[in-house]
Amino acid sequence: MVRIILSTVFALSLVACGGQSDRTDSSESSRKKAMPTASGDPGEIVIVTDKLKYEGALGDAIKEVFLAEVPGLTREEPMFTLRVIEPTDFNRIFRLSRNLVYIVSLEGNSAADRWLQNTFSEASKELIRNNPDRFMETSEDQFANNQKVLQLFAKDDISLAKKIKENAKTIQNYFNNAEKERLSKSLGMSVASREIVSKIRTTLGASIKVPAEYELAMLQKDFAWVRFLPGRGPSKNLFIYKKNYTSEEEFSKENVIKLRNEVGKKYIYGDPENKASYMITETEYMYPIFRQINFRDNYTMEMRGAWKTKNFSVGGPFVSYTLVDEEEGALYYIEGFVIHPNEKHRELIREMESLLNTFRLQ
Repeated sequence: MVRIILSTVFALSLVACGGQSDRTDSSESSRKKAMPTASGDPGEIVIVTDKLKYEGALGDAIKEVFLAEVPGLTREEPMFTLRVIEPTDFNRIFRLSRNLVYIVSLEGNSAADRWLQNTFSEASKELIRNNPDRFMETSEDQFANNQKVLQLFAKDDISLAKKIKENAKTIQNYFNNAEKERLSKSLGMSVASREIVSKIRTTLGASIKVPAEYELAMLQKDFAWVRFLPGRGPSKNLFIYKKNYTSEEEFSKENVIKLRNEVGKKYIYGDPENKASYMITETEYMYPIFRQINFRDNYTMEMRGAWKTKNFSVGGPFVSYTLVDEEEGALYYIEGFVIHPNEKHRELIREMESLLNTFRLQ
């Protein structure tokens, strides 16, 4: 039964080239309603492939992409958590995984290779042999709702390993974006948090999603800080800073760090009674990582790195965006930072990213 379903998915994606399934909208809707919701931990990916090849050159390419270090964290953490299985182990539990990846080339004669190869029609195999640029297809909700599926394929293992490495960012972004979308949907708002959003919008001319459990820590004419501060567990923080935009020089690495430090010294203290506990950016042992991105059709400088208080009492990772509202002539610096000493930070920073992506200029 699994093989039939996979053959249909692969054949449609490879042969139809964007054509429509013959299911009616109503039957597709009924099918989705009957399906369970995808399961698994955030950032977890189930890879279905020949495990013997996973220990070789093809596996090295897979590890290089999926287990790449998350940039900007205070300790090494892989981008994803992998569970690599043979097709014979692809039972109902694994089929319901939130993220699925099938990896196979047309060479090889192991039981796993044959199983995966037989998920393609003969026409699809011919396309793979004759078109080396066609190596990846995505789909959704194959066995469960809210499920992301990626197929990676080529005529031989060498070609497949090469394509996986060359397209690392595309592959990583597919699952990174999926996880951030899931997080954004799961973080609900309350009446109180909507009131906070309204206050921020009125004061700063911009808005950002504030989850139900967050509180307003500070609101000034140029600054807003919301946070989740539990009795135990991680502290999650978002802040927005607004100032007049002067020139493109404000986007230089040095000036973004300088701006961040100025905001920290002015507003963010580990202990408000201790003037030496203000927030600064770690640059000596771990320099921030910068990346130019397009965010909401605005040129934006992304920065990832570590923060600490001036008196070294506490610290952690952060991610931030610097962008300009050209119509108003205002520069916005928005950031998510967390406090969770001696614990893993990957999913916390991913959650901060998902919230930063809800930022809107009014």
